[in-house]
Amino acid sequence: MNKNFDTSFPSTISELHKDKDTPWWNRPVMGEDSLVEDLLEKFSKKGVSESALFLHNREMTDLRVFAKTAQAIDNEKFGKEEFLVFVKMQYLLRHGINEYQGLYESLQLLKVAIDAKDCFISIDQTELRYRGIKQQGFYKFVELLLKDHEDKAAFREQVQMRLADLMPQVKTEEGRNALQSYAEHLDQLSESELGLQLLSLFKTYDLADYSILRVISEMIQSLGKRDLLDFKGLVSLVRVNYDTFEKLQDIIGLSKRQSNPETYTIMIQFIALSNRHAISYMKFDDLMKVMQKWFKPYQAMIGIRAEHPPTEYKQPQEFKEPIPGIEIYEKYKKWLTDQKTGMKFVNFGGES
Repeated sequence: MNKNFDTSFPSTISELHKDKDTPWWNRPVMGEDSLVEDLLEKFSKKGVSESALFLHNREMTDLRVFAKTAQAIDNEKFGKEEFLVFVKMQYLLRHGINEYQGLYESLQLLKVAIDAKDCFISIDQTELRYRGIKQQGFYKFVELLLKDHEDKAAFREQVQMRLADLMPQVKTEEGRNALQSYAEHLDQLSESELGLQLLSLFKTYDLADYSILRVISEMIQSLGKRDLLDFKGLVSLVRVNYDTFEKLQDIIGLSKRQSNPETYTIMIQFIALSNRHAISYMKFDDLMKVMQKWFKPYQAMIGIRAEHPPTEYKQPQEFKEPIPGIEIYEKYKKWLTDQKTGMKFVNFGGES
């Protein structure tokens, strides 16, 4: 009998105290932190209800699905310093924090202007070169339409209708080709409402020197593999071309206070980073969207575990399973939180 007891007893105690630091054979039989105390505690705890366990396992199933997707998207590039700075700038610009306040829309306008510089230049050259009465009437029609159109689809439709009426009245093939090209460039600009807004602003402020866009574009392209985190070096570059930037102040909606070398440096730094990391950022954004979906069942699951602490409940094996995706969550939570201020540059959902 004693032999049987000795054989089964260690197994039972070992199972009950596998989380204890002290081996069962080195612990007292009676008293504080004793084997008897643990046995009494073990058998006095409540069991986790079937409904709570069902909900817990359902959330874990969802976590596994989202974690698998997140692991497939996650990339070591996302942990590089320059990329993380770009991610943080995105957040600061979108939320208008500190020196980034009020810059988001202006930056979007500048980026669209640079991307569409060839369209602006071609439109300007056509307006300067082809000055017939019919052509000038068409240019005037477009200028008025820029100020009063419902949306970009309506703008395109009205331009095409007026162009169809006008084409038979233009005598030369060269003139017709020029108007057709003009309309095509307008169509390209109208792919973005910001493109049409910019063209209207250029005309409103009578700034026909679109070559300044090319100067800024070439400046950004010249950065190449340069260290884009060298803010002081970028400021020096902007100061050399500051007159060019100042011409765009009204066009991109900057106040006099905002129109300074540091603000324009933030803009070219962001655009250069965007050019360098655009594809990676799209994938990173996909990852964050998956993690935001992951976060909801994660909160629910840890909530269920918190409601059934080991001090009061017998812990089912399911409660001891590692949380799928937790390593990705912890990694980006750390990387995208300012350790000094506590500011978070990402919100997985419902976090304070």
